[in-house]
Amino acid sequence: MNCDEKYNIAVQKENDADAATQDILHHIELKENTQQDYILEGLQLHRVRRERRHAKDTQRLTKPIKEWEASNKRVIRDLEKLLGEVRRQERYIENRSYTPKTDVLRILEGGEE
Repeated sequence: MNCDEKYNIAVQKENDADAATQDILHHIELKENTQQDYILEGLQLHRVRRERRHAKDTQRLTKPIKEWEASNKRVIRDLEKLLGEVRRQERYIENRSYTPKTDVLRILEGGEE
């Protein structure tokens, strides 16, 4: 998952948490609640607000990267090409073999001249 996707998911989670907050607050406002209801609503509100804070923190962390990605698409494409070339060279080095061009090695190993 790239930063753009993480950012967009975090925005959606923040929006969902905002809507859940409003649901809880309206429930508190408009319904006759017992003491137990208030406790449960408060705990739920605490959980929702923590989720919202986490989503906002994720947005703050990913937004600069998302913006850099958007303005540096060519650099990213060039780096991907570079990485591909480096990997090709690594495969070449791992599979490299040598084919002798003369008989000198056979002679050195005791073969005939």
